[in-house]
Amino acid sequence: MTAHRLDTARSGIEASLGASTYTLSNEAVENRPGGETTTLNRVLLQMPGVTQAGSGQVMVRGGGDLQYRLNNVILPEGLSDLGESLSPRMADKIELVTGALPAQYGLQVSGVVNITTKSGAYIEGGQLELYGGSHSEIQPAFEFADSFAQTNVFASGSYQHSNLGLASPDGRGDPSHGATDQLEGLAYVDHALDPHSRLSLIVGVTNEQFQIPNLQGLNAVSFSIAFGFVRPLQVAGISSFPSEALRESQKSANEFVLGSYLWSDSGLTLQASFFGRNSRSEFAPDETGDLLFFGSGSHILRRDAAVGVQIEGVYNLDRGHTLRAGLIASSDRARFSTRATVVTVDATGHQLSAAPLSLNSDLSETEDQMSAYVQDEWHPGANLTVNGGLRFDYVHEGGDQARVSPRLNAVFVQERVTYHVGYARYFVPAPADDSDQLAALLAGTSGRFASAIGTALKAETDNYYDAGLRWAGDDLSVGLDGYWRDARHVLDTGFFAGSPIPRPFNFHRGRTAGVELSATYSDGPLSAWANLALAETRATDIETHEYFFSPAQLTFAAGHTVPLSTDQIVTSTLGASYHWGPALLSGVIVYASGLRNRDIDTGFAGIHATGHVRADLSAVYHLAAFGDKPLDLRIDLINLFDSRYPIQDGFGPGASRPQWGPRREIFAGIEQAF
Repeated sequence: MTAHRLDTARSGIEASLGASTYTLSNEAVENRPGGETTTLNRVLLQMPGVTQAGSGQVMVRGGGDLQYRLNNVILPEGLSDLGESLSPRMADKIELVTGALPAQYGLQVSGVVNITTKSGAYIEGGQLELYGGSHSEIQPAFEFADSFAQTNVFASGSYQHSNLGLASPDGRGDPSHGATDQLEGLAYVDHALDPHSRLSLIVGVTNEQFQIPNLQGLNAVSFSIAFGFVRPLQVAGISSFPSEALRESQKSANEFVLGSYLWSDSGLTLQASFFGRNSRSEFAPDETGDLLFFGSGSHILRRDAAVGVQIEGVYNLDRGHTLRAGLIASSDRARFSTRATVVTVDATGHQLSAAPLSLNSDLSETEDQMSAYVQDEWHPGANLTVNGGLRFDYVHEGGDQARVSPRLNAVFVQERVTYHVGYARYFVPAPADDSDQLAALLAGTSGRFASAIGTALKAETDNYYDAGLRWAGDDLSVGLDGYWRDARHVLDTGFFAGSPIPRPFNFHRGRTAGVELSATYSDGPLSAWANLALAETRATDIETHEYFFSPAQLTFAAGHTVPLSTDQIVTSTLGASYHWGPALLSGVIVYASGLRNRDIDTGFAGIHATGHVRADLSAVYHLAAFGDKPLDLRIDLINLFDSRYPIQDGFGPGASRPQWGPRREIFAGIEQAF
C-alpha cells in the first residue's frame, strides 16, 4: 500500500496535461510479436506518429530528439540512440508523450519516453528465458523481483548474439560481415523510510558491438570517382578494392545511475534526484578500403559524461489549483578523437601524395545547462482544466544562451469525449560537434568536406500547436490528433562523404504538419489496435555547417522548400491478439509509404522509396511446469510474406549507407518462471 501510494504521488509530479500520450503496458508488449526480446525502439514503432529512420532508429512526428526518463528521472542523452539499447524487459509501462508538452518537459521537441520500471512491490520471483532463431541468433535473459520488509528490488539482463545486427545494405537476408554481440542489464531498488518517503536507485549498463554489413558487387574504382575524385585513388599502387572485402566495425557502451528521494504528505510531493551517465562510441574503419572508397579511413572515438540534479514538486493548493515547479541542472563533457588516413589532393580532385597520411584531431567541449519551470493546473469548471506554465532554459557552451518558453494547454471533458488543445514554445540547444576542427584539418586532402567555409551551429526554437480529441466507449476508444510545428534554425543531421558519424547543421526555417488517428478495442479474449499517421516535414535555406554541401546544393536550398530525408507521408499499424485458453495468438501489419530517396539533380530528398507492407505473427502457449510455475513457449514469424523493401537509399544529405528491412525471420523461445 505504501509503495502504491508513493508511486501515485510520483506520477502526479509529471502529469502530461494536454499533451498526446500513448501508453503500452508490459502485458501489451508481451502479447505482440517479439515480446520483450525486441528493443525499446521496436515497441515505439507501434505507436502513432513513430517512423523508422535507419537501423533501429526512430523518428517521432518528423524529429528524432527524444528525451528518455526512468520513473520520471531524466536519463541523459548518450552518443547512441538509447531506444536501440534499452530493453522493454525492464518496463512495467512505456509512455510516449508528444505534442504541445507542459512546462516540465524541454530541450527535446519530438517528445518524451517515460518508462515505469518493474518493482518487487508488485512482482515476486523471476524468470529465465532462452530465445533464438534466424541469423544464428541466440539470446539468454533473466528477470528477478522481490521485496524484503520495506525494500523492493528488480533486476533484468540479457545477452544477444546474431549474424545480422545492423540493417542489410542490399536487401539480402544474410549479408556478409554483419555479426553483433550485445549485453544489457538494469537493477532497481527502493526502500521506504516511512509511510511518507523513500529512496530509490537505478543502475544500468549496455554494451554493443557491430560489424558493418557489406554491399556486394561494388568497387572503389568507380565509387571514389562518384565522390568527386578525377581518377581512382591509389594506395601503394592499388586502386581496385571490392566492397565485399571491407572490414568495418563499431562499438557503443553506456553506464548510467539514477537516484531519488521522494517525500509526500498533506498535498505536497517533492522528489530530488541525481543522474549520471558515461557513454562511449567507437568506429573502426577498414583504413585502406575506406580510403579508396570514400577518401578517408577515419578511426573515430567519442566519449561523453554527464551529471546532474533534478528537483521537482507538486502542491495541491486548493480544489481549483495544483502547482508544479522544478529545477534541473546538468554538466556534460564531450570528447572527440579522430585519426584520419588520407592522401593529399589538389582543388580539382587529383591525387598528389602517393603514401597515405595519418592526421589526428582531438577536441573536448563542456556544456552546462540549467532549466527551471513553474505551472498551474487550474480547474475553472467541473469539466475544464487549464494548464499554463513558463519554462526558463540556460545553456553555456562557449557562449551563453537563454530562453523563456511559455506553455498553455486546455482539456475539456464532455461525457465520453475528451478534447485537448495546446501551445508550446521549445528551445533546442545545438549539440557538441567537432566538424569545424575537422574541416580545417582535412582541407587539401581526400577526406576534405565539400566546402572549406562553415558557420557555427545555432540553437533551434519552435512554436508547436496541437489539438485533438478522444472518444472512450465501453470496449472501443478512438483518438484524433492534429499538429503544426513552425521552427527557426531547424537542427538536422546527415551522413556525409561516407562518414559513419551523423553531422549536425541548421536550416533557417522549417515546418512539420500532421494528423494522427488511433483506436483500441478490447472485449474478453480479443484485443485490437490501429494507428494511422499522415505527416509532412519541410525546411529551407542551409545556414550553418555549409562544409557538407556543394555550392549548387546551397543555392537550391536557399530558393526552395525541400523535404527532409526522414519525411514519410503515411505510416500505419494494425494489430490484434486473441487468448484461446492457454494459447495467445497475435499479429501486426505495418504499412509505410517510404522515406525519401535522393534526387540526383538537387542532391536532396526527392521522391519516396517504394511503400511496403509487413506482417508479423506470434504464438505463445502457457503451461504449468516445475512446481506449478508457468512455462511459456513462444514462436515469432517476422515479415511473413518475405517483403523486400528499402528503408533508405543511403545517398545524399541526411541519409547513411543503404538500409533495407528484415527479410522473413523465424524465432522461438522458452521462458520458465521461478
